Amino acid sequence: MIWNTKEPLGPGEARTRQRNIRQALYIGLAAVIGGVIGGATGFFDQGDGSLFGGNWEDLKLPPMLAIALAVMLLGAFVVLPLSGFRMIDDYKREQNYIAFTGGCVSVLAGFPVWAVLHAGGFVPPPHAFGIFAIAYVSMIASFLYARWRL
Repeated sequence: MIWNTKEPLGPGEARTRQRNIRQALYIGLAAVIGGVIGGATGFFDQGDGSLFGGNWEDLKLPPMLAIALAVMLLGAFVVLPLSGFRMIDDYKREQNYIAFTGGCVSVLAGFPVWAVLHAGGFVPPPHAFGIFAIAYVSMIASFLYARWRL
């Protein structure tokens, strides 16, 4: 059907709708947490540093805010994804496991490769945002591969 009816057609459809609503709320919560982290970092930065620019020496935050942001980052990058695996079916869970594995393997292999290439004079020195970008891009690529391949 194009339009959703107010009454579910059966118990499976009701569970699917509930799962979809929970996933939307979950993604919304993750977006709010990310916005709070980015906004607080930008607003309360007491120096000229940047999370993305690699100039960590110039990034100055109040100590209690730094602790709060660290807790939020751990929650956003560890707790939310792992608890989110409970909300999805087995097929999507397998796709997400492959994506997480792809991101992990790319960081484990990407940093040493980048460091060796830097030592040879081919690339600039490794930095935190570059490693994060490698993990994020490879996680998306692994997910898309798993989604279209499985």
